[in-house]
Amino acid sequence: MSKKASDIQVLLMQDVKNLGKTGETVRVRPGYARNFLLPMGVAAIPDATTLAALAAREKKMADMEAAREKSLKELAEKIPQTNITLEMKVGNDGKLYGSVTNQMIADAMNEAGLEIHPSSVRMEDHIKEVGQFEVPIHVYGDVTVQARIWVVKAAD
Repeated sequence: MSKKASDIQVLLMQDVKNLGKTGETVRVRPGYARNFLLPMGVAAIPDATTLAALAAREKKMADMEAAREKSLKELAEKIPQTNITLEMKVGNDGKLYGSVTNQMIADAMNEAGLEIHPSSVRMEDHIKEVGQFEVPIHVYGDVTVQARIWVVKAAD
């Protein structure tokens, strides 16, 4: 798109595909700004007030991300210290009826006060026997910790 003298400058309040990222000042056609960008809150006229609002919003987002990362680090420290015991029905040969799934482990960890989503449980295969197992739990980014899972025979 060629830039014309009639184009106006707007401050992007959110990322806009093929236009720019949050906080960038870009030149757009007046109709695009007036009919879409400004009414949808995607952009604003760059002045001291909008620049301050954008800075405040970015600081709030950074603070929220820092708090989230702190809570995830605390979770990563708690997981290896927590023993999870699952009671399962066992056949005469010592094999489980069924198997221990990601969902079962996540549910047991949630009951123990650890907020874990089933997709964070990274077992290669389902557990099909009684014993102690180390199960990888993906917490965030490249942080994966080992959870200690005990599978025991359920009382009849």
